[in-house]
Amino acid sequence: MRFWLALTIVLSAGVHSNSAPASAEEGGLVGFWTLQGDCQDHSGANNHGVNHGVSLDSGEFNGRDAFIEIADAPSLHFGKGDFSIAADVYTDAEVSDVFGDIVTKFDGGRRQGFNLTFAHNTCAYNSESDVRQLYFGVDAGRSGEWIDCGRPGGVAHSSDALTVFDGHLYAGTSDAPKEEDWAHVYRYAGGKNWEDCGRVGSGKTRGVYAMIVHKGELYAGTAGPHSGGKANTGDFGRVYRYHGGQEWEDIGQPGDYHRINSLASFRGKLYACAIDTYGTHGGVFVYEGGTKWMQCGDFGRPHTMGVHDDRLYAAFPQGEVFAYDGSTWARLGNPFGSLEQCNQLHSNGVFGGELYVGTWPLGQVALRHDDSWIDVGRMGDATEVVQLAAYNGSFYAGSIPRAEVFRYDGPKQWRSLGKLFDPPDYNAKEDVEDWSRASSLRVFQGKLYCSTATCYRALIEKTKPNEIRGKVYSYETGPGVSYDQDLGAGWKHIAAVRAEGRMKLFVNGKLVAEASAKDGPLDVSTEAPLRIGFGPNSQFQGKLHNVRLYNRAVSDAEIGNLAKGS
Repeated sequence: MRFWLALTIVLSAGVHSNSAPASAEEGGLVGFWTLQGDCQDHSGANNHGVNHGVSLDSGEFNGRDAFIEIADAPSLHFGKGDFSIAADVYTDAEVSDVFGDIVTKFDGGRRQGFNLTFAHNTCAYNSESDVRQLYFGVDAGRSGEWIDCGRPGGVAHSSDALTVFDGHLYAGTSDAPKEEDWAHVYRYAGGKNWEDCGRVGSGKTRGVYAMIVHKGELYAGTAGPHSGGKANTGDFGRVYRYHGGQEWEDIGQPGDYHRINSLASFRGKLYACAIDTYGTHGGVFVYEGGTKWMQCGDFGRPHTMGVHDDRLYAAFPQGEVFAYDGSTWARLGNPFGSLEQCNQLHSNGVFGGELYVGTWPLGQVALRHDDSWIDVGRMGDATEVVQLAAYNGSFYAGSIPRAEVFRYDGPKQWRSLGKLFDPPDYNAKEDVEDWSRASSLRVFQGKLYCSTATCYRALIEKTKPNEIRGKVYSYETGPGVSYDQDLGAGWKHIAAVRAEGRMKLFVNGKLVAEASAKDGPLDVSTEAPLRIGFGPNSQFQGKLHNVRLYNRAVSDAEIGNLAKGS
């Protein structure tokens, strides 16, 4: 059922107080669902909900198949006008799935409507951070353009592992020409500017591929070169904790492997995937404190990790996926059943409540449904799908060989949004040494950011005209705004407001983020149903109370009063 509901979205359309009843003072209220005993609309607008598995006694959504659906109605069509959403939101402290959507009314086929959700926190090979990054966006089928945001470090080398931490965007880098520039992390300072956050460790390690936020702290893993003959020389990869400025604390070495390829936050524990670059060995390790790591997975050379539906996933380069329940690993097989079609897996992501994986050597994507795999298509002439990420109601992918980014418009439909690396004299079939990656996708400041990197070539010895590898780009389709701090676990009051095209987010009554629309307000009216606890991203995991929807811009003072009453 979940898969077909997801296709519908893509192709068609603490102590917590009891709620206060809607009052006459709440002008413009077109929906009020307390979710404390029922899913009826208490606003008087008769936009009553249909319950799909939500525990209405507690307002709990299980993150699997629970949501509330409200049929389309004229009162829910806001056009280009103002509107507001408010809700009490509860999330657990530990991550075992993406946090999911809060309130959405979005037609995926037309890419029209609005989404109030938690942005997914995966980057490149890495799994979900435990950061609750609030996102509010609208769209009306708009196309974006790629904006050059500069090259972290100022030299032409790979840029990977875009990660949002404490309100800032960070990029890990690798394969700089000079040793003093190896394995640095940089923080975005706006425009084309990046601030150096220092060398991660002092060993003979050339890069940082793995970064994640776990329990409020930023972690990074070091690695050898991405490619080249020196792959298995130098020091073994280690994991470090960031202490601000340019200070990194060494927290140990997960096995004797040259690359920490990915990090994961799962059920309150930190995991690392360590591999030999060109060998057949590797493993998954769990952090036990101090500098101690214990191996918990040994099935060859796992490459990328992700979390979904209370399991930790690891993808194996020889075409297989494994799932971990905290004690044992289950083998889920090759998504395409053939090493000719799929002999490596480099990415995973969640969209429409389903797990997707990206493959090599044919640039294909498959989704996991009812214990089987479904082929959802290839991206042009791509060879590898490097990253999968959800943004503003749509699903995006980064690929090789042209650092090309695609948008998923439905099964077997991947639309190119631009080749970031495609110089006039470039022949992808022949110039294999210059294959390039759209290496990491990440939501930040309401936009989608993409890093670029080399593929086979460890160092860029001869740069192409207007060299893009090692740069970061931003992309926006429809205005959006994100709260790039961690919302935090437990009960929070949140509100999202569109006022004359300006997008605002509030947490516990305080304005925490805002952004303006470049081209004025977009028409968000759609015949798609309104959903609470589900949308384009995934089912919500947590509790929701007192969901309000207004056909006007609620004032800052009114939001403050709502927060005080929660």
